[in-house]
Order: sequence, then structure tokens, then C-alpha cells
Amino acid sequence: MNSLVIIMTFVFIITVFIDIIALIADKYSGFLDKYGFYIKKYLFLSGIMGVIYFITVKYNRSDWDLWARFAVGKIFSQLGNVLPHDIFAYTPTKLFWVDHEWGAGAIFYYLAHHFGDAGLLSLKFIILLGIFLFVFLTNQNRANEDKPYRISYYILLLIALLPAFDNVLRSHAFTYFFFALWIYVLDQVRKGQNKLIWIFPVTMVIWANTHGGFLAGLGIVALFTIGELINKRNPLKYLLILVLSIIATLVNPYGIKYWSFLISAVSMNRPYIGEWAPLNLFASITQVLGFKIFIVLTLLSLVYMFKKRFKEINWAEILILAVTFYMSLKHIRHIIFFCIASASYIYYWLYPAINWYTFNIIGRIYSLFPALLRKFGKVFRETFIYSIIFIISFVSLVSLPRKIAVNENVFPARAVKFIQINHLSGNLLVLFNWGSYALWKLYPQCHIAVDGRYEEVYPDSVIDDVARFHYMKIGWDGLLRKYHTDLMLIPLDYKDLYAQVSMLDDWQEVYKDKIAAVFVPKSMNKKKWQIPPKDFKAETEKYISDIKVQ
Repeated sequence: MNSLVIIMTFVFIITVFIDIIALIADKYSGFLDKYGFYIKKYLFLSGIMGVIYFITVKYNRSDWDLWARFAVGKIFSQLGNVLPHDIFAYTPTKLFWVDHEWGAGAIFYYLAHHFGDAGLLSLKFIILLGIFLFVFLTNQNRANEDKPYRISYYILLLIALLPAFDNVLRSHAFTYFFFALWIYVLDQVRKGQNKLIWIFPVTMVIWANTHGGFLAGLGIVALFTIGELINKRNPLKYLLILVLSIIATLVNPYGIKYWSFLISAVSMNRPYIGEWAPLNLFASITQVLGFKIFIVLTLLSLVYMFKKRFKEINWAEILILAVTFYMSLKHIRHIIFFCIASASYIYYWLYPAINWYTFNIIGRIYSLFPALLRKFGKVFRETFIYSIIFIISFVSLVSLPRKIAVNENVFPARAVKFIQINHLSGNLLVLFNWGSYALWKLYPQCHIAVDGRYEEVYPDSVIDDVARFHYMKIGWDGLLRKYHTDLMLIPLDYKDLYAQVSMLDDWQEVYKDKIAAVFVPKSMNKKKWQIPPKDFKAETEKYISDIKVQ
């Protein structure tokens, strides 16, 4: 009986709500006809900004490698230049350190140092907003439709971007921003806006110094050149863009050596990094769900194009979609490129394709209703959608902290603090994911074995040695003899490794918390150890580091 009352009450409330909307639609139909377009425009943009704000503050965890970016940025702020070699590791490193993300590190550190969490969160918001705007403008310039503000389409795009933005920020964000920008400007240049060609070399200087993913930009220009040849159009201006952009990449601290590094990095095998693994499309349906939806929408659009609008096909876009899809299957981290390209290229075809597949049944049924009822339905639908969006935005505004989280169940913050306050120094054996945090907090007190700079700094032999220790392969403890080790920071979730290290004759455990343990040689006779205070919070000290280079 109680359930029936609740259902009837709910139906009554919905009925009253519908009646109110119908009355408003009837009374103000002239006003809506005159100003509805502008109202929807501002509602649309406000709604999108609300969703982006929600993503910005909700997904606020620190990335593993953010700390190494801070370290590089702090060094740049001290020297006004980049270091030619690594100073943080005690294991062998490459003779010449090419940091393809040094510019991102300088930006991250500057914002964090001067504006704290607000600086980094604002940058994330701006980058996401920029990606949306470039995709939106590309679609607007191509579609010329009377319903340009399809908010569900762009919310889907933002959902598809989440795998790259489910943390505060990574250097990759600059690549996705410029990738979306270049797609938009290429579309403009194709329409004769040749005065915009200067954008490519100018933005390439920034792109090449913030992330090595600028190769994606050169790739889409090359594909555009080939596509225009297939389209039987003159490709010379795209060749000019390509040449100017390649020359612009040489404006970096490393000169031509940057390209030598990139060639080796692109072909490098990364068996220990999950995001470089191939994508399994048939894994859990919720995994990269936005990407999978865009695959379906792209296929629907392509079939329609080839069946009904073959003569209008732009082969440059087809090539870009095909290559970005292939790269997504090859490496999970590349799915964002396909999502941006797909969102930019299929919009023009998608809605005609849906009508074609459904024989325009939806439109025919819709036309059977009186004009007033159709208007009411439209107002109701959009009121409902925007109400949900604005409620979520408002709740996130008032309830979600505008803070960057340092999860002490993920980062060994208390164990690192233990090392700091007990003045333990020397060579610290720390595993891959924790290396970046350790170097930011402990240098010059400690040097680390390895960190997320991977292809930039460490030869393959070092990565293999640390992985052998990490996964307890044959000869795992040889790492301790091969490279002199003074301290070990061991994750407890690697239970077998922790158990074996605990049984080593020459080592003793001196600290343990819920995620990490610190080991020192038994020859260290210190009997009293300071324990981090209970009120220690990693978040309050996240930007504090003693890194100093003269």
C-alpha cells in the first residue's frame, strides 16, 4: 500500500509539473519563438560549463607522475633552463636527458607555486573547455542546422574524455587540446581560410615543448595531405603546413636531439605500463564506454555516408578516423584521439543517418501532434535535461572541495615523511609508481631507483632490473647487490615481495603503515625512531620540496 501511495504521489507531482510547463509554453509561445534560440544558446553553454566544472573538481586525484613534473618545473624556475642529465636517480641513466614534457612541468609548477590547487584546477577546466569549443565550432561550421545545441552529444564527448581527465592533470592534456584545435583549423583552411596557417607553426612551438604527443598533430596534417590528393584537390598548402610545423619543433632546448629521442621512444616497448597495452574491445562494457559509443555512432554514420552521400565524402577525415581508431586498438591511451576526431567529423552525418535508419519514424510521429503539444514536449524535454545538469553543477559547486587530493591510501606519504624526519638518506629503492612522489619529497636527501620518466631517463636494462625485483622473477634480489641500496620503500599490496624482503638477513623493517614499509640495513643501530604525527596530512604539504639546483 505504501509503495502504491508513493507511486501515485510521484505521478501527481509529474502531472502538475507538466501542466505548469504546458501553461508556460502556451502563455509565452510568442516570447519563446522570438528569443528561444538565444535562451537555449546560453543554457547550452552554461550547462556544458557546469558539466566541465563537475569533471574538474570531482576527478581531482593526483597523477603518479605529477610530482616529477613539479620537480622539473622547480628546477626550471631556479635555472631558467633544463638539465642536460638526470640528478635524481642512483641507478644508471641515459647520458643525455631529453624531457619532452619540460614545458608542461614549468607550467604546472608555476601555477601550483603561485595559485595552489586553484591554479591547476583552472588549467584543467580551460583545457577541457577548449577541447569542447574546438569540436563544437568544427561542427557548427559544417552542419548549418537549426538545432546546433544538442547538449547530449557534447556530454557524451566529455564522458569519452574521462580516461584522460580522471585525475588533476597530465602533460597529455596539452596534446589533446592542440589536437582538437588543429582539427578545427584544418577544417577552416580547407574552406579557404588560408590566413590561419600561421596558427600551426606558432602552436607547434608550445605543443612540442609541453608533450611529445605533437607527433599526432603532424600525423593528421600528413593524413589530410593524402586525403586531399584522393579528393582530387590541391594538397600544397597542407604540405606547407607540415614543413612549417616540423621546422617549429626544432625550437626546443635539445634541438635535433629531440627527434632522435622521439624516434626511439615511439618504437619503445612498454610491457609494464597498462595504458600502453592493446585495447580489448570485448572486455567489460563499461570500460571506456564513451569510446565504444563513438565507435557505434561512427559506424552508423559511415554506412549512411557510403550508401547515400558518397560523393560528399572527405577522404582526409576518413583516413584520420581510420588511423586514430587503429592507434586506439594498439594502445589504450590513444582512444582520446579517436573520440575527438569522431566527435568533430560525424556530427554532420549522424542525425540524418539516424533518420535514414529509422525511416524518419520519430519525425513522422512527432508531426502527428498539434503544434502546441510539440512545443510543450520540446520545452518539457529540455527543462528536464537542463534541470538535471544544473542540479548536478550546483551540488558540485557547493559540496565538492576545490582541492587536489593526495590519497594516503595510494601514495606512501606517511612512509616518506618517516624517512624525512628520521634523516634517512642515500639510495632509496622505490618502485615505479612511487618514484615520482619520492623524488619530489626526498631529493637531495635520497636518490631513487626509478620513476615514471621511464623512456626519458632510464635504459631498458634498469627498467628490467627493477621489474624483476618488483615481480620477484629469478634473481630478483640481485638488484640490491648490483646497485648499492641504503633504504627500501616496499608496497604492502605486493604481499609476496613484502614477505620475501622481510626475510632478507641483512635488512630490518623500521616502519610500517597501511600501505608501505620502510627497510634499512641491520647494521644501522638506531633504536628510537620518530613516527609521523597522527595529524599529518599529505595534502597540506604536497607543494613543499627541498629540491634546489645551482
